[in-house]
Amino acid sequence: MFKIIFTIGLTIFAAGVLAQTSAAPPSLEVAQQRARYAREQMITAERKAQSAEQKDTAARKNLEDARARADKAAAQAEQAAKELKEAQAQFATARERHDQAYKDLKRAYDASQESKKPQ
Repeated sequence: MFKIIFTIGLTIFAAGVLAQTSAAPPSLEVAQQRARYAREQMITAERKAQSAEQKDTAARKNLEDARARADKAAAQAEQAAKELKEAQAQFATARERHDQAYKDLKRAYDASQESKKPQ
């Protein structure tokens, strides 16, 4: 029985000492270390944020450049399509003239052959 009472008393005393130790403010050196560590974490986080911001800015600039190039390429494609249609129209007109000239030449040749025939 004495052992149980002694153990309970020792436990209560140890709990009281631990409670006082944990409630005691940290020493100046420990507080400075914690403050330095917190400051280093803050600086690291700030640098990461700045790096992310720079990457975001660069990505936005690249996106704007890509959009500008895409717009320019689209305008060039439209111009090329317009030029292709014009060239196709000119080709069709030239082909019609060629076909007409060939027919005229054939008629002239046939007429000259008819006139050369002995009658």
